Amino acid sequence: YELRKALKAAATEDKTVILTTLNDAWAEPNNIFDIFLESFRIGNNTARLLNHLLVIAVDDKAYLRCQALVRHCYFFKSNHSKELAHEARFMTPIYLEMMWERLDFLR
Repeated sequence: YELRKALKAAATEDKTVILTTLNDAWAEPNNIFDIFLESFRIGNNTARLLNHLLVIAVDDKAYLRCQALVRHCYFFKSNHSKELAHEARFMTPIYLEMMWERLDFLR
C-alpha cells in the first residue's frame, strides 16, 4: 500500500517508526534479516517494537519475504531496483548509488 498509509499503520502514538531496508541479497532465509528480527523477539521488552517496524523492500523477492515475516512492508519502486536487489560491496559505485537512493527516499 502507499507509503503514507504504511507509515501511519506502523507508527507509535508519538509517530515513531523503525525503518529498515531489505533486498534480494538479504531476503534469503537464515540470513542477517532473520537475525535482525530475532533480536527484537529475544531482547528485553523489545518484541512490541516489531509492531512499529516498517520494512522498505527494494525488489519483488524482498517484498514477498517481508510480507511473510513482518506486519508492515512497503515496496520501494526505483529505476535502479534491479541493481538494488543484489549485494554491493562497500564503497563500490553500486553501493554508493544504493546509499543515494536510500537518502533520497528518506527525504
